[in-house]
Amino acid sequence: MNNKYKSAAGVGALLAAATLPLLAGAASANPSDQPCDVGDLAVSVTQDPYSSAGQEAFVIHYDAASEHTNCKLQGAPTHVTFTKGSGHGEGDGSGIEVVLDNPNGGAPPVNVQPGKAAESRVLMSSQAPVSFQPSVVNLDLPAENGHTVTVSWPDGQPLKGSSVEVTDVSPA
Repeated sequence: MNNKYKSAAGVGALLAAATLPLLAGAASANPSDQPCDVGDLAVSVTQDPYSSAGQEAFVIHYDAASEHTNCKLQGAPTHVTFTKGSGHGEGDGSGIEVVLDNPNGGAPPVNVQPGKAAESRVLMSSQAPVSFQPSVVNLDLPAENGHTVTVSWPDGQPLKGSSVEVTDVSPA
């Protein structure tokens, strides 16, 4: 009987040894563990035609930059500024306050890969007076050690009021 148990234990050990590399490979290749970098994404902004009553919104799109993109975003973009021109000169900034829609965080991560984009929104009061006409928006990506990206703002679309809200990233 000892031989029977030894054989069963040997088969079990063999199966475990054969399965372990497969599981380790899947875990190390898990794309959601890798934060997105500027090179991973094509970032753009468009006006949201479906804004809530009393609000105007713009969508920040995070699309896969290549067929190999596979990374995660989480939270809201930070250090958001709206500027004129290239956005890097003195006096180009709007001075508009940017607040987080969800200051406590806790939003789940969003995996970005080809065909699976993510998005955030810039929200403002539609009733507020026009306050600034930006050319670009500068932001740090909603990712661990998020890198700064400068994105064209939609032509002719002004900001309204003295503050805007920025939402957490969500699946597109």
